Amino acid sequence: MTQPVTLTKSRVVALNRLCATGYELLLDRSGIQFTAGQLINLHGRDHFEDRSYTVCAGERDEHLTVLFRHVPEGVLTPQLIQLKPGDDINISGPYGEFTLRDRNRPVIFFATGTGVAPCRAYLRSFSGLNLTLYHGVRFAEDLYYQQEFQSVAYHPCVSREHPQPGIFAGRVTDLARINQFPPDSHYYLCGANEMIYEMQEILHQRGIPPDAIFTEAYYYRFDDT
Repeated sequence: MTQPVTLTKSRVVALNRLCATGYELLLDRSGIQFTAGQLINLHGRDHFEDRSYTVCAGERDEHLTVLFRHVPEGVLTPQLIQLKPGDDINISGPYGEFTLRDRNRPVIFFATGTGVAPCRAYLRSFSGLNLTLYHGVRFAEDLYYQQEFQSVAYHPCVSREHPQPGIFAGRVTDLARINQFPPDSHYYLCGANEMIYEMQEILHQRGIPPDAIFTEAYYYRFDDT
């Protein structure tokens, strides 16, 4: 029998617009403890409007942070962008298993769009990680948290415009095909399903065992890779 969802009433601390469509929602933790990489549900006016988001914050951060892209035709994000500090919002969770398996092994993280959220949670939760991030987006303005990722091996990729120096022109999978990866690494793939499928094939061709690859699909949208 399905157990009823237990709702927690949280409070909006801030809503920050990061770019034309990207937003960062800060929420009161309301006693919630989570493991970096886990998700929470944000609940809309009706149950069919509920959506899941990875907590884009460190385990010891003061607030829960959610990174999302406003989709005008969506059912929940048009509600989220109307929130103001002090507003109440129902949340549930955490849940999910897209967590770090072994902090002592090199972490190679491939993300598209908002799929970079769990990588930020890892980085803010655990010091000394040997972490390499490949982040693929369409436009440079969608490279969220660039300054924070300067502390690791960071490979931003832009597919829809000619980027500035230091940013790869093309999809994240294009760069993956020509780069080498440290041995004995764990691979985390998050974002567009299409990117995940392509990266799994690339890694398979390199002889990476399936038990070293972990995935979290966010959406179908090939042009975000």
